[in-house]
This record gives sequence, C-alpha cells and structure tokens, in this order.
Amino acid sequence: MIAIIDWLVGPWQWGDWMWRGMLTVHLVAIGCAVLGVFLYLRRMSLLADALAHVALPGIVAAFLISGSLDAPIMLAGAVAVGLFSAASIEALSSRPNIRSDAAIGIVFTSLFAAGVILLSTVVRDAHIDTHCLLFGDVLGISDRALWLVVVVVPTVLLLVALFYRWLAVSSFDPRFAAAIGVPVAAINYGLMTAVTVTAVAGFEAVGAILVIALIIVPAATAHLLADRLVSMIAWSVGHTVASCWIGMYLAIGLNTSAAGAIVTVGGVLYLAAFLFAPRHGRLIRLLSARQAAAGGESKK
Repeated sequence: MIAIIDWLVGPWQWGDWMWRGMLTVHLVAIGCAVLGVFLYLRRMSLLADALAHVALPGIVAAFLISGSLDAPIMLAGAVAVGLFSAASIEALSSRPNIRSDAAIGIVFTSLFAAGVILLSTVVRDAHIDTHCLLFGDVLGISDRALWLVVVVVPTVLLLVALFYRWLAVSSFDPRFAAAIGVPVAAINYGLMTAVTVTAVAGFEAVGAILVIALIIVPAATAHLLADRLVSMIAWSVGHTVASCWIGMYLAIGLNTSAAGAIVTVGGVLYLAAFLFAPRHGRLIRLLSARQAAAGGESKK
C-alpha cells in the first residue's frame, strides 16, 4: 500500500513538470472532448483530422508572411488555412460525383504535404520542431505553450457555453435550426475555428496526430453510454480525464510517450464501453438476446 502511495505521490515531488504537464494535457483534452461531441453528432469527426493536419501549412504560411513564430501569429495562420480547408471541403462535397470523405482526404493531404515541403525547403531556419508538432511533448511543455493553452481552451469552452443552444440544435437538425433563425453556416465555421485553435494550442503537448484521437475517441465512447447531449458531454469529459490521469502515470512508469499512453488508455476505455455499455454494449446485447431467447423457449 505504501509503495502504491509513493508511486502516485512521487512524480509530484520530482519537479514542476508534473503539474505543468497535467494542467496542460487536461485542458487540451477537455477542450477536444467537448468539441468532439458536436463534431461526432454532425458526422464530421474525420474533419478534425483534416483541421489538425492543415494547421501545419497555416503555421508555415504565417511565418513566411510575418517572419515570426509568436503564438497569436501561429493561431491566425492556422485558423486562416483551417477555414480555407473547411470551405474547400464543403465546395468539393457539394459536387455530385465527389464523396465527402474523399473531399476531406484530398484537401488535408494536399495542404499538409505542401506544408511539409515548405518546411523542408523555404523555411529551414524557422526552428519549427516538426516532431513536437506531430507527436507532442507533454512532460517538457514550454512556458509559451502552457500560457497559450491556459488562455485558448477556457475561452473556447466559454464560447461553447454561450452558443450551446445553437450548437445543439444545428447538430441534431440543421434544417430546423435554419428555419428558426439559427445562423447555421456561421455556427459551422465557428466550430471549425474552435477545433483548429484548440488543436494548435495543444500541438506542443500532444501533437497534431494524437490530438485527433482526443477529439474523436471520447465522443465515440460517450455515444455508447449516453442518450442525451448533456450526458454525452459529461461522459466524454470523464473519459478524457480518466485517460489523462492513467496515461500520464503509465508514461512515467514505462518511460514512454505521455500522449501515446493517454490515447492508448482512451482506446482501451472505448473498447470497454463497446463491449459492456449498459444499453449499447455488444456483449450486453448478446447476453440480453440469449436470455430473451431462453425465456421464450422456457414458456413453450
């Protein structure tokens, strides 16, 4: 028992990197989990993948124009390219012979590839850490990245709370939302902007690749456990908080990537919900079906 307590308390006594990492990853994960619910309900989860990847060419373009890597400039570049990507995807998807998933794949891979080429040729002296952008470094978070997360994520969550009703209505029934005066297009682009800004803010912590899992996996898990939007958001946040705590301690104990451990734990929690969720769990439904069949045969 004492050994377990020492294992839990020990990392907090080794330096300030533990609370900095915990604070950063929790803020990023909670922001992603909340936004991910609305993307999931809109069947736009794959768009999170696109927005997270096209942030890289946005950052590169912002540096080429301004010559600076300050946080506001990086955010502005990422948002501009993110909105351009969303508009391009929507324009391609409206064509009768182009599927929406194909449009997303075409746009984000093309722009991401362009960003990689520019990063390796034109802006070699920019000192942009591509490994950090892609995979993150939770336990080595810088002051600049920490402050960026502390400012951006609470602001995004506040805006979600302010526009909650519009987001909810337009997520379930966009036609009805438009009929009652909700600016559906503006809400869509606002949501895309929030996802892009949150992803960019969390790049140094979890990276462009793993931030996608923090958006999609908690929402998918929550959908198996809840039938109401408020409950779904609560489950999504609970899932991501549990993933962060367990994943961080696993990363420290196994001396491995914290972001990778967090996402792995999230995947295990999703599998548990997929199998054992009270109403939608696969094994629970099979068991219920067998019990119903056995009950029917006994009545005969």
